[in-house]
Amino acid sequence: QHYFIQSNLRSMDLEDGELTPEREESCEIARVNQNLLSRIWRQVSPATVPWKKYSKKFDFSVLSYNILSQLLLENNKYLYRNIKGKYLTEKRFKLIIEEIESYDADILCLQEFDHQILDYFTEHFAPKGYDHVFERKPSIPFQEKDDGCLMMFRTNKFRLVSNVSQGLFVPGEKLLNKPNCAQIVLLECKDGSQLCVANTHLLFNPRRGDIKLAQLSLILHNIQKLVNPSQECGGLPVVFCGDFNTCPHSPLYNLMKYGRIQYSDFTSDRISGQKGGRKCHTIGPGLWNHSTQGYHEHGLYERTEEELSICRETHRSLTQSATYLNQEYRDLKCFKCGLLYPYKQGSISHKINFRSAYDHVDSDGCTKEITTYIQNDARTVDYIWYSNHDNSQQNCAHGHTCDSSCSSSLLLLNARRRLLTKPELTNMGKLPNHVLGSDHQALQAKFTLYSDPQLNSFGRNAD
Repeated sequence: QHYFIQSNLRSMDLEDGELTPEREESCEIARVNQNLLSRIWRQVSPATVPWKKYSKKFDFSVLSYNILSQLLLENNKYLYRNIKGKYLTEKRFKLIIEEIESYDADILCLQEFDHQILDYFTEHFAPKGYDHVFERKPSIPFQEKDDGCLMMFRTNKFRLVSNVSQGLFVPGEKLLNKPNCAQIVLLECKDGSQLCVANTHLLFNPRRGDIKLAQLSLILHNIQKLVNPSQECGGLPVVFCGDFNTCPHSPLYNLMKYGRIQYSDFTSDRISGQKGGRKCHTIGPGLWNHSTQGYHEHGLYERTEEELSICRETHRSLTQSATYLNQEYRDLKCFKCGLLYPYKQGSISHKINFRSAYDHVDSDGCTKEITTYIQNDARTVDYIWYSNHDNSQQNCAHGHTCDSSCSSSLLLLNARRRLLTKPELTNMGKLPNHVLGSDHQALQAKFTLYSDPQLNSFGRNAD
C-alpha cells in the first residue's frame, strides 16, 4: 500500500536531468516516504461472535481527520512560525484530498472544514460515490466562524435516514456559549442494519474543560435519544469521531470510556488533560439549567414534568443549604439494574459502552501515539470511539450485571491504521509540511457490523 506517495514519486522522473526546485522537493518527499508507508493496518484480535444469532455481517471503514481550517491557520500564524510559508497556503488542500482519496474510507468525518471550499470538495468526491452532510459552526457575536464539520459516506453502502446535527451554542447557558458544533446522523446500511455516526470538534481552550464537558454531555444526550441505549437490547451501534481536544486517560476521556465521572473533584484545567494555565476554577454542580433544558446530567435522560418539579424543589432546598456540595441530590433509577440509588451533585454519566479504536501506544507497547504536532506539542486529541457490548456480562455502576448478548446488532473493530510517532514526524518535518497538509494525522478504523438476519437490503424484511 503506497498511498498518495506514488503520485509524488512519479514527478521525480527527470527528462532532461535538470533538478528544479519542484523536483528537488519531490526528491525530499521520496526520502520520507518510508515513514508514510509505515501507516499500515494493525489488526485487532477478533472477539467471539455468536454466529447463529449474527449471521449477517457488514464491513466498512471510517476516517476521522482534522484538516486545519485555513482561516484559523491565518488567524493563528504564530503557531506555525517555524513552518515554510508555502506549506501554509490553500495549496495544501491538494495534499489533503490526495491523502483522503488514498485511504478509500466508506465514511469520512472531517473537522475544521472551511465552508468556502465545500462545493469544490464535495463536487470532487461526488463522482466517487459520496454523499455528504455539513454542519457549520454557529455564528455568535464577536466569534464568527467559517468552518465546521463535514461527513461524507458512500451511497452504495449507506442511506441517510436522519440528521440531528447541532450547534453547541445554547443561549443563556454559560457553559454552552461557544461556537462549536457536532454532527449526529443515522445511516441505514446496505444490509438493512442501522448505524449512528457522530462527528465533532470540541473547544480547544485547555483551561475551560468545564465547557468541553458540557459540550460533550450535550452531544451524548442527543446520541442517546437517537440510539436508545437503555432499551433491553442495547440500542443501535454508534461510531463517534472527532477532535475532542482531550488527552488519553483524562477525566473527559474517562467519561467516554467508563460512562461516569465525578467532575466536581476537578478544576476546569484538569478535565481535558491538556496543559492548563492561570484562571482555572473549580467546577460547581450543574453544567446547565435542568429546568430549561429538560434533562438531567446524570444519565442525560429526558424527565417528566413531575420529575422536573421534584428537581426544582430539591435544587431550591440544596442551594439554601450551607453544606450544598456535600448533599446528595435525590434518588435516581439505575438504567441497567433498575434499583434506586443516591445521586451526588457534580457527577455525570451516560449509557453507551464506548471503546477507543486506538490504544494510544504504538505496537512496541511504550511509544506514545500522537494525532497532532504543533510546535513542540505532540499529543493525542483525536479519536474514533465505537460502542461495543463484546457479548459479555456488563456491570453497571452498582455491581449489577446486564446480559448484552440479547443485542440485535454487534459492532466490532477489525483493524486501525497506524499513526506516525513523534520521531517519525520530526524527521519528516513539523506539520503541515510538503507531505501532510494538516497539523493533525488522519485516523482510520475498519469495523464489522453483525446484525439480525431477518432484515434484507436497505431495511426490507427478508420475507
